[in-house]
Amino acid sequence: MIPYLEALENDRLSSLDRDRLLIIIRKIREVFEDHFDRTWLAIIIDGLPIDFRTIRQIRLLVSLQSIHDGDERALYHAVSELEQFIIHVRRYLLPGLKERLGVSGLVPDKIVKDKQQYIIRRFVAYTFPYNLDKLSHLTFELKNHLRLLFPLIN
Repeated sequence: MIPYLEALENDRLSSLDRDRLLIIIRKIREVFEDHFDRTWLAIIIDGLPIDFRTIRQIRLLVSLQSIHDGDERALYHAVSELEQFIIHVRRYLLPGLKERLGVSGLVPDKIVKDKQQYIIRRFVAYTFPYNLDKLSHLTFELKNHLRLLFPLIN
């Protein structure tokens, strides 16, 4: 094969891989912004061992519109922060989520009095584990794709 055409073919593959990464990142953005990057979450994660830099790194990751050569390490770092976020939320927030949201019958004196807020928070409590699993799955997919593209970085 002519070296020039081979280079074009490699660039095309690279472009496809970059597009795939951006598609996964876009899916992560939708889940993260719709279900985790909310004011109510900021209130209930207060006191959890989640560093504010973790949230900042995740926001930088989900705001990506393009990927350039040399972004590999930053992507790996952001995925690592996202994994840590998921681990901490699973370990420290999920077991007491209803109590923190004020919808647990186990703590009747702290139940939210506003009926509309109660219904919304109850809905959040029921859907939160599913959304966390969805975020975890997409993070795993992104990490695997990064490993395929950049096996020497980790």
